[in-house]
Amino acid sequence: MAVQESEAAAKVAYSRNHPFMAPVLRNVNLNGPGSAKETRHLELLLEGSGIRYECGDSLGVFPTNDSELVDLALEALKSSGEELVVDPQWGTLPLRAALLRRYELNNVPPNLVRAVAERSGDTKLAALAEPGNQQALEAYADGRDSIDLILEHPAMRFSAQEFLGCLRRMRPRLYSIASGPTANPGRAHLTVAVVRYEHRGRSRLGVASTYLAERIGEGGYAPVFLHRSKFRMPEDGMAPMIMVGPGTGVAPFRAFLQEREALGHGGDNWLFFGDQRGATDFLYGGEFEAMRQRGVLKRLSLAWSREGSRKVYVQHLMLEAGAEIWAWLERGAHFYVCGDAERMAAEVDEALREIVRVHGGRDAAGAAEYLEAMKKARRYQRDVY
Repeated sequence: MAVQESEAAAKVAYSRNHPFMAPVLRNVNLNGPGSAKETRHLELLLEGSGIRYECGDSLGVFPTNDSELVDLALEALKSSGEELVVDPQWGTLPLRAALLRRYELNNVPPNLVRAVAERSGDTKLAALAEPGNQQALEAYADGRDSIDLILEHPAMRFSAQEFLGCLRRMRPRLYSIASGPTANPGRAHLTVAVVRYEHRGRSRLGVASTYLAERIGEGGYAPVFLHRSKFRMPEDGMAPMIMVGPGTGVAPFRAFLQEREALGHGGDNWLFFGDQRGATDFLYGGEFEAMRQRGVLKRLSLAWSREGSRKVYVQHLMLEAGAEIWAWLERGAHFYVCGDAERMAAEVDEALREIVRVHGGRDAAGAAEYLEAMKKARRYQRDVY
């Protein structure tokens, strides 16, 4: 009977619109005592889902809002939460249930700004909502959420349905899968940086990160779906790989390395990892050190930004090892970057250009052409966010 049920479940087409409720087998903090960060490692069971991922893919996770945040929103609205609202997808349900699972509260949507401006007569707020004022609206919204906006205009009133109509629907968050499918059949691992901070007199929580860290424990279930990616390992198992993944950007490279070892690929692997402190923030450090001892990792370069008299980042280590990186590139190495798009990925790209220019004997235009050729050949790939 259990086999029949499993086979039947595998035929269901799980997707963004119909996520699979994945059992959480493990949920642990990867950071050591005294770290300024919290990074969770989750192991999800995919058996019976029919989900078959490849290294480089992501899992989409649909979170729920923190119940205390929902209570604060209801208090600001002077609402009981039992008022019935109509959701286009979910039909009629209480406002509390809609805010808990179906709508975002941790941002300031333009529709809400316009509605508050109209109801309150706030001319400055109305100006922010005008077309062409996107930059000013973003500056206003930075650090605020929907509840801040309501609290700043206490005399204003919304019906439950009106308020819901101004919010954005809950969107899934994508997390790079941190496990190789061959080494972990029927399972997927996630690496999640937990967001918590104080602002404007209130505690702020990352919606999905604290959902995964706090509101789903081992034995719970996470609604997930597969998100395919073009971020892929070399088809040639002997091709060298250089991987730059500080912080949670290391997740897909853990998968790459697990898969290469499980498949017996003999290509050289070089990992650049960085975080604040080696003693507390070396994510999967024991695993990577063991991989180096087994020869799976030929090189492991570590950058710690809060140790010593200067901040050291992965791009600094790249420049120091420029001659060797160039030698790897010249023998066909694939170069990968995963993580922060705003600063890290841009600075890594600039360091790589400098390496090609200095050690490849090219001018700026020639270095740019070299990297463009690598991109076209799928030898330079980025998964940045």
